Amino acid sequence: MTDEARYDSIVVGAGPAGSLAAHDLAAAGARVLLVDRADFPRDKPCGGGVLIGAARHLPFSIEPVVERTLSDFRVRYRRDWTFEYQSDAPLVHMTRRARLDAYLAEQAVAAGATFQDGRRVRGVEPDGDRVTVRFEDGDTVSAATLVAADGVNGVCRRAVGLPPLRAAVAMEADSPGVPGDWSRHVGIELGSMPGGYGWVFPKGDHCNIGVGGWLGIGPRLRGELDAYGAVERFAAPDLAGHRGYRLPLRDIGSPVVVGRVALVGDAAGLVDQLSGEGIGNAFRSGRMAAAAVGRLLAGEAPDLGGYQRALEESVDAELAVSRQLYDLLHDHPWPYVQIMRRSGRFRRMLCRLVRGETDYVHVRRRFGPLAPCFDLAARRAARRVSQRRRRAGRRATVR
Repeated sequence: MTDEARYDSIVVGAGPAGSLAAHDLAAAGARVLLVDRADFPRDKPCGGGVLIGAARHLPFSIEPVVERTLSDFRVRYRRDWTFEYQSDAPLVHMTRRARLDAYLAEQAVAAGATFQDGRRVRGVEPDGDRVTVRFEDGDTVSAATLVAADGVNGVCRRAVGLPPLRAAVAMEADSPGVPGDWSRHVGIELGSMPGGYGWVFPKGDHCNIGVGGWLGIGPRLRGELDAYGAVERFAAPDLAGHRGYRLPLRDIGSPVVVGRVALVGDAAGLVDQLSGEGIGNAFRSGRMAAAAVGRLLAGEAPDLGGYQRALEESVDAELAVSRQLYDLLHDHPWPYVQIMRRSGRFRRMLCRLVRGETDYVHVRRRFGPLAPCFDLAARRAARRVSQRRRRAGRRATVR
Protein backbone atom coordinates (compact mmCIF):
# COMPACT_ATOMS: atom_id res chain seq x y z
CA MET A 1 0.00 0.00 0.00
CA THR A 2 1.24 3.50 -0.80
CA ASP A 3 0.28 6.46 1.35
CA GLU A 4 -0.47 9.28 -1.06
CA ALA A 5 -0.80 11.89 1.67
CA ARG A 6 1.48 14.80 0.88
CA TYR A 7 3.38 16.31 3.75
CA ASP A 8 5.54 19.38 3.96
CA SER A 9 8.04 17.53 6.12
CA ILE A 10 8.69 14.04 7.44
CA VAL A 11 10.67 13.80 10.67
CA VAL A 12 12.30 10.40 11.21
CA GLY A 13 13.01 9.79 14.89
CA ALA A 14 10.99 11.05 17.86
CA GLY A 15 13.84 11.84 20.22
CA PRO A 16 14.61 15.33 21.54
CA ALA A 17 15.83 16.68 18.18
CA GLY A 18 13.09 15.16 16.05
CA SER A 19 10.17 16.01 18.29
CA LEU A 20 11.37 19.61 18.69
CA ALA A 21 11.69 19.97 14.92
CA ALA A 22 8.22 18.48 14.42
CA HIS A 23 6.77 20.74 17.12
CA ASP A 24 8.16 23.94 15.64
CA LEU A 25 7.20 23.07 12.07
CA ALA A 26 3.66 22.10 13.03
CA ALA A 27 3.28 25.18 15.21
CA ALA A 28 4.20 27.27 12.15
CA GLY A 29 1.44 25.60 10.12
CA ALA A 30 3.39 22.94 8.23
CA ARG A 31 1.94 19.48 7.59
CA VAL A 32 4.31 17.25 9.53
CA LEU A 33 4.61 13.48 9.88
CA LEU A 34 6.73 12.37 12.85
CA VAL A 35 7.68 8.68 12.85
CA ASP A 36 9.72 6.43 15.13
CA ARG A 37 10.61 2.77 14.81
CA ALA A 38 9.83 2.02 18.48
CA ASP A 39 6.46 1.69 20.14
CA PHE A 40 6.05 4.58 22.58
CA PRO A 41 6.69 5.03 25.39
CA ARG A 42 10.10 3.46 25.00
CA ASP A 43 13.28 3.76 27.00
CA LYS A 44 16.64 4.63 25.47
CA PRO A 45 20.18 4.33 26.84
CA CYS A 46 21.00 7.78 28.17
CA GLY A 47 21.92 9.24 31.54
CA GLY A 48 18.71 11.25 31.45
CA GLY A 49 20.12 14.54 32.71
CA VAL A 50 18.77 17.70 31.09
CA LEU A 51 21.08 20.60 31.91
CA ILE A 52 19.35 23.82 32.89
CA GLY A 53 21.09 25.42 29.91
CA ALA A 54 19.63 22.79 27.59
CA ALA A 55 16.12 23.32 28.94
CA ARG A 56 16.42 27.01 28.04
CA HIS A 57 16.14 26.02 24.37
CA LEU A 58 12.64 24.58 24.83
CA PRO A 59 9.49 26.53 23.95
CA PHE A 60 7.64 24.80 26.81
CA SER A 61 8.39 23.50 30.30
CA ILE A 62 9.53 19.92 30.92
CA GLU A 63 8.53 20.14 34.57
CA PRO A 64 5.86 17.40 34.14
CA VAL A 65 8.60 14.79 33.51
CA VAL A 66 11.30 16.07 35.90
CA GLU A 67 11.95 13.62 38.73
CA ARG A 68 14.61 15.57 40.58
CA THR A 69 16.39 18.91 40.16
CA LEU A 70 19.93 19.12 41.51
CA SER A 71 22.23 22.02 42.31
CA ASP A 72 25.18 20.24 43.97
CA PHE A 73 27.90 18.03 42.53
CA ARG A 74 30.52 15.66 43.85
CA VAL A 75 33.76 15.14 41.92
CA ARG A 76 35.86 12.04 42.46
CA TYR A 77 39.37 11.62 41.09
CA ARG A 78 40.60 8.14 40.15
CA ARG A 79 38.17 6.31 42.42
CA ASP A 80 39.71 7.96 45.47
CA TRP A 81 39.91 11.67 46.28
CA THR A 82 36.64 13.66 46.31
CA PHE A 83 35.26 17.11 46.87
CA GLU A 84 31.74 18.54 46.84
CA TYR A 85 30.35 21.85 45.71
CA GLN A 86 26.99 23.45 46.42
CA SER A 87 25.78 25.77 43.69
CA ASP A 88 23.50 28.69 44.47
CA ALA A 89 21.09 27.73 41.66
CA PRO A 90 19.84 24.53 39.96
CA LEU A 91 22.19 22.85 37.49
CA VAL A 92 20.37 19.86 36.04
CA HIS A 93 16.92 18.26 35.77
CA MET A 94 16.83 14.49 36.14
CA THR A 95 14.33 12.52 34.07
CA ARG A 96 14.03 9.25 32.16
CA ARG A 97 14.16 9.11 28.40
CA ALA A 98 10.99 7.01 28.26
CA ARG A 99 9.10 9.85 29.95
CA LEU A 100 10.93 12.73 28.30
CA ASP A 101 10.64 11.48 24.73
CA ALA A 102 6.97 10.54 25.10
CA TYR A 103 6.28 14.00 26.49
CA LEU A 104 8.14 15.74 23.66
CA ALA A 105 6.23 13.72 21.07
CA GLU A 106 2.98 14.71 22.80
CA GLN A 107 3.98 18.36 22.49
CA ALA A 108 4.60 17.89 18.77
CA VAL A 109 1.16 16.32 18.37
CA ALA A 110 -0.44 19.12 20.39
CA ALA A 111 1.16 21.59 17.97
CA GLY A 112 -0.45 19.78 15.02
CA ALA A 113 2.01 17.08 13.94
CA THR A 114 0.91 13.54 13.06
CA PHE A 115 2.83 10.96 15.09
CA GLN A 116 3.17 7.31 14.07
CA ASP A 117 5.24 5.06 16.32
CA GLY A 118 6.26 1.49 15.54
CA ARG A 119 7.19 2.42 11.97
CA ARG A 120 10.58 1.22 10.77
CA VAL A 121 12.15 3.14 7.90
CA ARG A 122 13.78 0.96 5.27
CA GLY A 123 14.99 3.61 2.85
CA VAL A 124 15.06 7.31 2.01
CA GLU A 125 14.98 8.43 -1.63
CA PRO A 126 15.53 12.13 -2.43
CA ASP A 127 14.12 13.04 -5.84
CA GLY A 128 14.19 16.67 -6.91
CA ASP A 129 11.85 18.70 -4.74
CA ARG A 130 10.46 15.64 -2.91
CA VAL A 131 11.84 13.07 -0.50
CA THR A 132 10.24 9.62 -0.29
CA VAL A 133 10.45 7.39 2.77
CA ARG A 134 9.97 3.63 2.38
CA PHE A 135 8.82 1.66 5.41
CA GLU A 136 9.39 -2.00 6.21
CA ASP A 137 5.71 -2.76 5.73
CA GLY A 138 5.89 -1.57 2.12
CA ASP A 139 4.25 1.81 2.60
CA THR A 140 5.83 4.92 1.12
CA VAL A 141 5.31 8.52 2.15
CA SER A 142 6.66 11.59 0.39
CA ALA A 143 7.25 15.14 1.56
CA ALA A 144 8.93 18.32 0.45
CA THR A 145 11.63 17.93 3.13
CA LEU A 146 12.94 15.39 5.60
CA VAL A 147 14.49 15.91 9.03
CA ALA A 148 16.73 12.95 9.91
CA ALA A 149 16.65 12.46 13.68
CA ASP A 150 17.08 8.68 13.77
CA GLY A 151 20.31 8.62 15.76
CA VAL A 152 23.84 7.38 15.35
CA ASN A 153 22.74 4.04 13.88
CA GLY A 154 19.93 5.42 11.77
CA VAL A 155 18.99 4.68 8.17
CA CYS A 156 18.81 8.26 6.94
CA ARG A 157 22.49 9.15 7.22
CA ARG A 158 23.52 6.14 5.16
CA ALA A 159 20.73 6.68 2.66
CA VAL A 160 21.94 10.16 1.72
CA GLY A 161 25.53 8.96 1.32
CA LEU A 162 27.18 10.44 4.40
CA PRO A 163 30.01 8.48 6.08
CA PRO A 164 29.70 6.87 9.52
CA LEU A 165 30.41 9.08 12.51
CA ARG A 166 33.29 8.72 14.93
CA ALA A 167 32.06 7.65 18.32
CA ALA A 168 32.86 7.22 21.97
CA VAL A 169 31.15 4.51 24.01
CA ALA A 170 29.33 4.36 27.32
CA MET A 171 27.61 1.85 29.56
CA GLU A 172 25.06 2.48 32.27
CA ALA A 173 22.95 0.59 34.78
CA ASP A 174 20.36 1.39 37.44
CA SER A 175 20.43 0.81 41.18
CA PRO A 176 17.15 0.84 43.15
CA GLY A 177 16.59 3.60 45.66
CA VAL A 178 18.35 6.91 46.25
CA PRO A 179 20.68 6.85 49.27
CA GLY A 180 20.37 9.94 51.43
CA ASP A 181 23.79 11.32 50.54
CA TRP A 182 22.87 11.16 46.84
CA SER A 183 19.54 12.94 47.11
CA ARG A 184 21.10 16.32 46.24
CA HIS A 185 24.28 15.50 44.29
CA VAL A 186 25.31 14.72 40.76
CA GLY A 187 28.40 12.51 40.86
CA ILE A 188 31.27 12.88 38.38
CA GLU A 189 34.41 10.73 38.31
CA LEU A 190 37.56 11.76 36.43
CA GLY A 191 40.93 10.24 35.71
CA SER A 192 40.08 6.52 35.57
CA MET A 193 38.60 6.02 32.11
CA PRO A 194 40.82 6.82 29.10
CA GLY A 195 39.22 9.83 27.47
CA GLY A 196 36.09 9.66 29.59
CA TYR A 197 34.45 9.84 32.97
CA GLY A 198 31.92 8.21 35.27
CA TRP A 199 28.63 9.53 36.63
CA VAL A 200 25.93 9.01 39.22
CA PHE A 201 22.56 10.56 38.37
CA PRO A 202 19.92 10.22 41.12
CA LYS A 203 16.38 9.97 39.72
CA GLY A 204 13.03 9.70 41.47
CA ASP A 205 13.31 6.14 42.82
CA HIS A 206 16.70 4.93 41.58
CA CYS A 207 20.20 6.04 40.63
CA ASN A 208 21.67 5.81 37.16
CA ILE A 209 25.38 4.90 37.22
CA GLY A 210 27.53 4.98 34.11
CA VAL A 211 30.99 5.21 32.59
CA GLY A 212 32.17 6.26 29.17
CA GLY A 213 35.30 6.77 27.11
CA TRP A 214 36.93 6.14 23.75
CA LEU A 215 35.64 3.41 21.45
CA GLY A 216 38.59 1.11 22.12
CA ILE A 217 37.72 0.67 25.80
CA GLY A 218 34.40 -0.99 24.99
CA PRO A 219 35.41 -4.43 26.33
CA ARG A 220 36.37 -2.84 29.66
CA LEU A 221 33.14 -0.95 30.24
CA ARG A 222 31.31 -3.58 32.31
CA GLY A 223 34.24 -4.02 34.70
CA GLU A 224 34.82 -0.27 34.97
CA LEU A 225 31.14 0.30 35.68
CA ASP A 226 31.08 -2.29 38.46
CA ALA A 227 34.30 -0.89 39.95
CA TYR A 228 33.06 2.70 39.93
CA GLY A 229 29.69 1.65 41.33
CA ALA A 230 31.42 -0.17 44.19
CA VAL A 231 33.47 2.92 45.07
CA GLU A 232 30.26 4.94 45.28
CA ARG A 233 28.64 2.17 47.38
CA PHE A 234 26.44 0.73 44.64
CA ALA A 235 27.15 -3.00 44.83
CA ALA A 236 27.47 -4.84 41.51
CA PRO A 237 24.65 -7.33 42.35
CA ASP A 238 22.29 -4.35 42.79
CA LEU A 239 23.06 -2.89 39.37
CA ALA A 240 20.49 -3.90 36.77
CA GLY A 241 19.59 -3.17 33.18
CA HIS A 242 23.14 -2.79 31.89
CA ARG A 243 23.12 -1.19 28.46
CA GLY A 244 25.91 0.06 26.24
CA TYR A 245 25.69 2.65 23.51
CA ARG A 246 27.69 4.87 21.18
CA LEU A 247 28.15 8.61 21.54
CA PRO A 248 28.47 10.10 18.02
CA LEU A 249 31.09 12.80 17.47
CA ARG A 250 30.87 15.21 14.56
CA ASP A 251 33.76 16.29 12.36
CA ILE A 252 33.56 20.07 12.60
CA GLY A 253 32.22 21.55 9.37
CA SER A 254 31.01 18.26 7.91
CA PRO A 255 27.66 18.26 6.06
CA VAL A 256 24.38 18.19 7.95
CA VAL A 257 22.35 19.02 4.83
CA VAL A 258 22.03 16.89 1.70
CA GLY A 259 19.53 18.36 -0.73
CA ARG A 260 16.23 18.57 1.11
CA VAL A 261 17.37 16.36 4.00
CA ALA A 262 18.61 17.93 7.25
CA LEU A 263 20.35 15.84 9.91
CA VAL A 264 19.89 16.73 13.57
CA GLY A 265 20.89 15.47 17.01
CA ASP A 266 22.82 12.21 17.17
CA ALA A 267 22.32 11.66 13.43
CA ALA A 268 24.50 14.75 12.97
CA GLY A 269 27.00 13.71 15.66
CA LEU A 270 26.33 16.61 18.01
CA VAL A 271 27.39 15.06 21.31
CA ASP A 272 29.61 17.39 23.34
CA GLN A 273 32.95 15.57 23.57
CA LEU A 274 33.95 17.20 26.86
CA SER A 275 30.78 16.41 28.80
CA GLY A 276 29.30 13.54 26.78
CA GLU A 277 26.00 15.44 26.79
CA GLY A 278 23.86 15.47 23.66
CA ILE A 279 20.34 16.55 24.64
CA GLY A 280 21.08 20.27 24.58
CA ASN A 281 22.49 20.23 21.05
CA ALA A 282 19.64 17.94 20.01
CA PHE A 283 17.16 20.61 21.12
CA ARG A 284 19.15 23.35 19.38
CA SER A 285 19.66 21.50 16.10
CA GLY A 286 16.04 20.39 15.90
CA ARG A 287 14.84 23.95 16.23
CA MET A 288 17.45 25.34 13.83
CA ALA A 289 16.57 22.74 11.21
CA ALA A 290 12.86 23.50 11.61
CA ALA A 291 13.53 27.19 11.06
CA ALA A 292 15.46 26.46 7.85
CA VAL A 293 12.76 24.08 6.60
CA GLY A 294 10.15 26.72 7.35
CA ARG A 295 12.00 29.31 5.29
CA LEU A 296 12.31 26.89 2.37
CA LEU A 297 8.62 25.99 2.48
CA ALA A 298 7.67 29.67 2.61
CA GLY A 299 9.79 30.46 -0.43
CA GLU A 300 12.12 32.63 1.64
CA ALA A 301 15.19 30.45 0.97
CA PRO A 302 16.25 28.35 -2.03
CA ASP A 303 17.51 25.43 0.05
CA LEU A 304 18.34 24.24 3.57
CA GLY A 305 21.80 25.79 3.55
CA GLY A 306 20.72 28.20 6.26
CA TYR A 307 20.67 25.31 8.73
CA GLN A 308 24.23 24.28 7.82
CA ARG A 309 25.43 27.86 8.29
CA ALA A 310 23.56 28.37 11.56
CA LEU A 311 24.93 25.13 12.99
CA GLU A 312 28.50 25.97 12.01
CA GLU A 313 28.28 29.47 13.49
CA SER A 314 26.89 28.34 16.83
CA VAL A 315 27.11 24.64 17.67
CA ASP A 316 30.27 23.93 15.66
CA ALA A 317 32.04 26.92 17.19
CA GLU A 318 31.30 25.58 20.66
CA LEU A 319 32.12 21.97 19.80
CA ALA A 320 35.52 23.08 18.53
CA VAL A 321 36.32 24.77 21.84
CA SER A 322 34.86 21.84 23.77
CA ARG A 323 37.33 19.53 22.05
CA GLN A 324 40.24 21.84 22.83
CA LEU A 325 39.23 21.81 26.49
CA TYR A 326 38.69 18.06 26.31
CA ASP A 327 42.25 17.51 25.10
CA LEU A 328 43.57 19.72 27.87
CA LEU A 329 41.48 18.40 30.73
CA HIS A 330 41.49 14.69 29.96
CA ASP A 331 45.23 14.68 29.31
CA HIS A 332 45.87 16.40 32.65
CA PRO A 333 42.82 15.80 34.89
CA TRP A 334 44.57 16.29 38.23
CA PRO A 335 45.49 19.99 37.78
CA TYR A 336 41.96 20.58 36.49
CA VAL A 337 40.43 18.94 39.55
CA GLN A 338 42.69 20.99 41.83
CA ILE A 339 41.72 24.24 40.14
CA MET A 340 38.07 23.26 40.39
CA ARG A 341 38.49 22.51 44.10
CA ARG A 342 40.44 25.65 44.99
CA SER A 343 38.98 28.31 42.72
CA GLY A 344 35.48 29.48 43.55
CA ARG A 345 35.61 31.71 40.48
CA PHE A 346 36.32 28.72 38.26
CA ARG A 347 33.50 26.67 39.82
CA ARG A 348 31.05 29.52 39.34
CA MET A 349 32.11 29.80 35.70
CA LEU A 350 31.44 26.08 35.14
CA CYS A 351 28.05 26.39 36.82
CA ARG A 352 27.18 29.33 34.57
CA LEU A 353 28.15 27.17 31.59
CA VAL A 354 25.86 24.34 32.72
CA ARG A 355 23.00 26.78 33.29
CA GLY A 356 23.38 28.26 29.81
CA GLU A 357 24.44 31.68 31.11
CA THR A 358 27.68 31.49 29.10
CA ASP A 359 29.14 29.21 26.43
CA TYR A 360 32.36 27.38 25.63
CA VAL A 361 33.72 30.21 23.51
CA HIS A 362 33.57 32.62 26.46
CA VAL A 363 34.88 29.97 28.85
CA ARG A 364 37.87 29.43 26.57
CA ARG A 365 38.69 33.12 26.70
CA ARG A 366 38.73 32.98 30.49
CA PHE A 367 40.26 29.53 30.72
CA GLY A 368 42.94 29.94 28.06
CA PRO A 369 45.59 31.52 30.32
CA LEU A 370 45.47 28.39 32.50
CA ALA A 371 46.73 26.15 29.69
CA PRO A 372 50.43 26.78 30.45
CA CYS A 373 49.74 25.87 34.07
CA PHE A 374 48.30 22.54 32.99
CA ASP A 375 51.23 21.87 30.68
CA LEU A 376 53.71 22.74 33.43
CA ALA A 377 51.90 20.49 35.91
CA ALA A 378 51.88 17.65 33.38
CA ARG A 379 55.61 18.01 32.71
CA ARG A 380 56.33 18.01 36.43
CA ALA A 381 54.19 14.91 36.91
CA ALA A 382 55.98 13.16 34.04
CA ARG A 383 59.36 14.02 35.58
CA ARG A 384 58.26 12.61 38.94
CA VAL A 385 57.15 9.36 37.30
CA SER A 386 60.45 9.14 35.40
CA GLN A 387 62.43 9.76 38.57
CA ARG A 388 60.52 7.07 40.46
CA ARG A 389 61.17 4.59 37.65
CA ARG A 390 64.89 5.40 37.62
CA ARG A 391 65.10 4.99 41.40
CA ALA A 392 63.23 1.69 41.19
CA GLY A 393 65.63 0.55 38.47
CA ARG A 394 68.67 1.44 40.54
CA ARG A 395 67.31 -0.47 43.56
CA ALA A 396 66.68 -3.51 41.37
CA THR A 397 70.26 -3.31 40.05
CA VAL A 398 71.74 -3.12 43.56
CA ARG A 399 69.85 -6.20 44.62
